[in-house]
Amino acid sequence: MAFAKTTTPRSTPPESAAVVRPNNIFITTMFWATMGFLYLPLAYLVVQAFLTDPGNIASGFTMEWVLALLHGDSLWEPLMNSLIIGVASATIATFIGTLGAVGFGPFSTVLPPSLTALIMLPILIPEVITGLSLLLFFLLFRFELGATTVVLAHASFSASFVYFIMIEQLRKLDPNLGEAAYDLGAEPGQIFWKVILPNIVPGLIAGWLLSFTISFDDFLISFFTSGAGLITLPLKIYSLMRIGFSPELNAMSLVMICLSTGLVMVLWSKEQSRKWVISGS
Repeated sequence: MAFAKTTTPRSTPPESAAVVRPNNIFITTMFWATMGFLYLPLAYLVVQAFLTDPGNIASGFTMEWVLALLHGDSLWEPLMNSLIIGVASATIATFIGTLGAVGFGPFSTVLPPSLTALIMLPILIPEVITGLSLLLFFLLFRFELGATTVVLAHASFSASFVYFIMIEQLRKLDPNLGEAAYDLGAEPGQIFWKVILPNIVPGLIAGWLLSFTISFDDFLISFFTSGAGLITLPLKIYSLMRIGFSPELNAMSLVMICLSTGLVMVLWSKEQSRKWVISGS
């Protein structure tokens, strides 16, 4: 008696499984290519800060340029100027942007597009035009160019960024909180300080940090509004690069990278601690 030979059909993988692996390889490759494009120049800059001859990677390592930076004062004064201007302008921009967002927040969905475009205009206009217009404005009212004009210029430019950050932060806020506080007898000032403000602190921090970063590394607006007696760090770096490359710039860049990384790590650790407390409670 002959039995028919039965063959078990070979299971074919689903169509999605056939494309997952190539997609994963492509995404992974693009991810590491992007990371390399972003961070390899920074890594090379850090290495150059310790090279005896920054133009020759085989020249050996030294601490000469870092020590020269620590004992010199050619870059520290511009650095302090940039830090002071950045803190002052970021504080003013955060204050103005937050007030505008709180005032326009309830009407943000019904604001005419022309008004929204007007608030966005400082972001869209090229910085060279913004710097020139601010210079002409200060000269018209006979402002003495210096730290004050740079702070005002940076604040006027950064306030729009803070405004849009705070608008998004206020949209996430439950509107019933203010109404509940009002029903319980709270005054408008008390509602803002005790209900709204504590809930928008992350947006305030983000807006302040963004404004500080914009002010700290700004060159064009500072170039137009600083006058002859004030030198910020970007202006100092530009003047040094026109004369010739200075290895101390690598050392200063190393210091700034370390400070920025430390700040990011501190903020990240605080955010993780906050999430841990919320999840634990």
